[in-house]
Amino acid sequence: MMRKSGKKPGKKIRKNAFEDRFALIVEDYHKAKEVLDSLIVGTTEHNKQQTICNNLFASAERCIKSGS
Repeated sequence: MMRKSGKKPGKKIRKNAFEDRFALIVEDYHKAKEVLDSLIVGTTEHNKQQTICNNLFASAERCIKSGS
């Protein structure tokens, strides 16, 4: 019996996966930021949306740190 080669994915594949994941996070952030900009500052809705934007931004930072 022959064994299968144990090739691991190359850096290019991992890089593409990272770029795709990061692009989705950035896209979500921009959408949330548009909603935030349309809300009145100081309202409950604005504060909730601000929290969402902050969480998405933190996710993007974590993605960058884990990808590099």
